[in-house]
Amino acid sequence: MSLANKTCWVVGGVGVIGRSITSSLLKAGATVIVNSRSEGRLIKLAKGLEDPDRLITIHGSLLPGFAADTVLKALSSSPPLDHVVAHGAVRYWGTHAGKDETHSVMGSVPGGLFGMGTDDFALSASHLASLHFSAAQQLIPRLQFSNGASSYTFVTGDGAGHPDGKRSSFGELNSHHVWGLSAAVRNEALGESVVCRELRVRMAVNRPDEERMVEPRDRPLSDDIGSLCAGLAIHPKGMEDGGKLIEVTSDTLDPLLAQYTGGYFEGGADQIETAQ
Repeated sequence: MSLANKTCWVVGGVGVIGRSITSSLLKAGATVIVNSRSEGRLIKLAKGLEDPDRLITIHGSLLPGFAADTVLKALSSSPPLDHVVAHGAVRYWGTHAGKDETHSVMGSVPGGLFGMGTDDFALSASHLASLHFSAAQQLIPRLQFSNGASSYTFVTGDGAGHPDGKRSSFGELNSHHVWGLSAAVRNEALGESVVCRELRVRMAVNRPDEERMVEPRDRPLSDDIGSLCAGLAIHPKGMEDGGKLIEVTSDTLDPLLAQYTGGYFEGGADQIETAQ
């Protein structure tokens, strides 16, 4: 089985994990749509993946107020949408001047956590969830009109907090809000044709060099996450998976790869298209 003749959208596809998800879906045969507010990051993504013919990059935002136009731009001349992978983890290592990547979507917060009013707090704390809500609001109806079974997969991180306080206060808040949004969407009645799941990664990505030397991995974790996302898209029909929370830990990673990529996890995404 493969994703040949299927169209997938990766929300948050220009970062480290998003790029691996995009690459895995492409290797499984899919046409993949990735959007970004940064045209430069889209160009870098395409070049890094060697400009594949089945990659469609869309310069546009999925923030509230912009998502409808971006989706229309992407899907007006493309085949029906079959699968969505929404990467909503807040990476703790993406820091700049003490700010993680939530800074890029909500801007600077003068005075820190307690230097703002309650209205501004509510907006900033849920900014990432608002983006993913507007994306789901626009994309799920498209999935409901796809041909055959389709899937919407949230990829989230350790919203319970990162040790040593490496993620900012608003990074932690946004992580929890994306967890809540995922749970809400997974509990919605989306119809029998759409399977919504969450892949929650409880393992450290982008580990320090010392840790990599002590506990080496055969492949980067981001590649395995990409393989899992492609495997979930290839096998969307198991309705018992509908609403499921799938937790990725050091103990569950290999069994999950075997389950969802047909046992071909040693070759990663390159082998997904041959999985039965």
